Amino acid sequence: METEEGILVQDLDNLMRILFIFLALIGVNRSIAQNDLDAIRYSRLGTGGSARYMAMGGAFGALGADLSCSSTNPGALGLYKKGEFMFASGLRFTHNQGEISGKKTTMSNANFVFNSIGIALVWKAEKDPESRHVVTFANNQLCNFSNTTRIASNTNNNSIVKDMMNKAEGKTTKNLDYSYEGAAFNVFLIDTFYGKYFSFVDLKRTVKQTRDIETSGRANDLNFSYAYSSKDQFYFGMSLGIPKISYTSTTTHTELDEKDSMRVVITNTATQSFTTTYIDGLPAYYPDKLGFNSLTYTEFFSTNGSGFNVKLGMVARINDLVRIGAYYHSPTIFNLTDTYYYNMAATFDADVKNPVLNKFPEEGGYYTYKIITPSRYGASAGFVLNKRAAIGLDYELIDYRKAKLVSKNVSDFAGVNAVINSKYSIGHNLRAGVEYNVQPVMLRLGYIMQGSPFGAAFSGDFVKHTISLGFGFRTKSDFYFDFAWQKSLSTEDYVFFSTIAQKAKIKFDNSMLSATIGLKF
Repeated sequence: METEEGILVQDLDNLMRILFIFLALIGVNRSIAQNDLDAIRYSRLGTGGSARYMAMGGAFGALGADLSCSSTNPGALGLYKKGEFMFASGLRFTHNQGEISGKKTTMSNANFVFNSIGIALVWKAEKDPESRHVVTFANNQLCNFSNTTRIASNTNNNSIVKDMMNKAEGKTTKNLDYSYEGAAFNVFLIDTFYGKYFSFVDLKRTVKQTRDIETSGRANDLNFSYAYSSKDQFYFGMSLGIPKISYTSTTTHTELDEKDSMRVVITNTATQSFTTTYIDGLPAYYPDKLGFNSLTYTEFFSTNGSGFNVKLGMVARINDLVRIGAYYHSPTIFNLTDTYYYNMAATFDADVKNPVLNKFPEEGGYYTYKIITPSRYGASAGFVLNKRAAIGLDYELIDYRKAKLVSKNVSDFAGVNAVINSKYSIGHNLRAGVEYNVQPVMLRLGYIMQGSPFGAAFSGDFVKHTISLGFGFRTKSDFYFDFAWQKSLSTEDYVFFSTIAQKAKIKFDNSMLSATIGLKF
């Protein structure tokens, strides 16, 4: 039986917790923190389109005559001589590995992917029959965000509760961030004693720590394009782009006292005063909250929206062998809406079947804002050898320092934009592809190097390498079928907490099988 003094202390403290939550809800407009990672994610989209395009690494900036060019160099659409309709889709496989403290964990996944759909219409210019007009509509998927990654190990002195304690230090309880350290306060993982924060978790002991990172969604690029072929020597084009973003991220962090090293057993509670009783140096206000068993912290957010950009491009046919091209993409202005929530659950030895729960905001939250991605500049070269072989090379430059987040309140993202400007650098992308015609089959090979937003190219973290193979054939009735296989590899550092030096390594291993069916007319 609890003493009246202990019951009074508990009731008063619970009342104060409810009051603090109410104050936090009415005093904070948004808890989710959009940051530099959001801006870079949508500035660093990949290459997608038809199976032929993907098999040759997307190196069509000068070769042209592929609907996928509407997302890179619209001037290359001017090389079309006949109309075309095509549809492409495929299967994507992920095999990602998380590594921390020498322990590796691999997660695999598979999903269906829409790649591209489009149509090209071609007609001769009335005043100059040697010239042509080309109008195209195409929707290309530039990035698929589907990934599942797990990072797991037994960790010592690196509990998320320690990070939450560090974040709480110096704050009053009503000023805690209730999406993070405030959530720990509400589920009794941390508390205050004479103005100092303490933890019900023994931070010096080892716990089993697991972090699951699951993302899904896609970035599709819808383009309305016009191109003009001047006497089959110079080609000019423009695309009005409407990229659409759908991105969902669920990060689940769990910790378990697997060895039951924090078990606490309280006896003779009827004669104890909880205001003066100490166990392991902690005031025992809540005997049922001593003896940490497990915790689960979940961050969820989903981003949806669309943007607008303009793409300009040109190609010059130097001779029957050589073509050169160049293109420019304006900054993309995305109008985005985030929905989000944060969950915290904790269990203690006294009642492991009934976790203490906290969700913030209780009904979920949302926030609208803009992201402006940097301009892109590209140069291309193409070589056609006797109609037997084609070689394409594309180079692209992006200044990631120009990425920005924008809201109605200018000061909201001033700090984030300053971080982007100082943290990132100029990025370099390279695409190369080869096609060889061994009638009636065409064989293809491609390579893509997507440079790091920190400036590194060809080697290092955040540099993505993609190799591809493919083949295709055409029927006498102008139907064609193309197939491609792609494999992408990259590594990234992953930082768990902002106040604890704990870093993991993630190895992304993605592959895709893609097929296209099309008709020339």
